[in-house]
Amino acid sequence: MVYRRISKPLARFLSRFSVNPNLITIIATILGILAGFVIFYGRIYLGIVIIFVSQILDCTDGDLARLTGKVTTVGGYLDRVFDRFVDSAIIIGIIALNPGELWFAGVFAIVGSFGVSISRAMAEAYGIECKVGLGGRDTRIAIIMLGLFLREYLITLVIIAVLGFMTTLHRMFYSVRELRDH
Repeated sequence: MVYRRISKPLARFLSRFSVNPNLITIIATILGILAGFVIFYGRIYLGIVIIFVSQILDCTDGDLARLTGKVTTVGGYLDRVFDRFVDSAIIIGIIALNPGELWFAGVFAIVGSFGVSISRAMAEAYGIECKVGLGGRDTRIAIIMLGLFLREYLITLVIIAVLGFMTTLHRMFYSVRELRDH
C-alpha cells in the first residue's frame, strides 16, 4: 500500500515525541471531512491532496500505536467509526458538485460503503475475520481520488456504489458460510 511507505517513517518520527495515536486519528478525521468541504467548493485537486494526507495519517495512527505499544480497543473503535464520517463527507462533497445529477448514485455509494464496513464489523462481532472482497476502504478511496482527478464524478459514484454492494454481499455470504461451519 502506497500510504504505508510514508506512514511508517512518519510513525517512527512521531514516536520520539510521545504523540498519542488517537490524536493522529482525530487529525486524519478532521482533514478527511475538510476534504469533503473543499470538494464541495470545487477545489477538486486540493481535495485530492487533503484526502491523500488524511489517508496517510489514517495509516500512521495504527502504525504509531503498534510501534509504541499503545494499541487500544478505544483507538481501533474510534478509527473505524471516524472513517465512516470521512467517507460520507467526501461523497457528499462530490454530490454537492451537481446534486441533481449525482444525488442518487451518491446515496448508494454511501450506503454501499457503510455496508462494507458493517458487514465486516458484524462478522467480527461473531468471531469471524472478514476482510474478503474487492471494495475495501483503501480501494474505494483510491477510486474516489482517481475519479476526482479525472473529473468523472457520476461514474466514480456508480463504481463506489456497485463495488460497495458487491463487497457487502461477498462478506455476507462468506460470514454466513463461516457461521454455519462453526
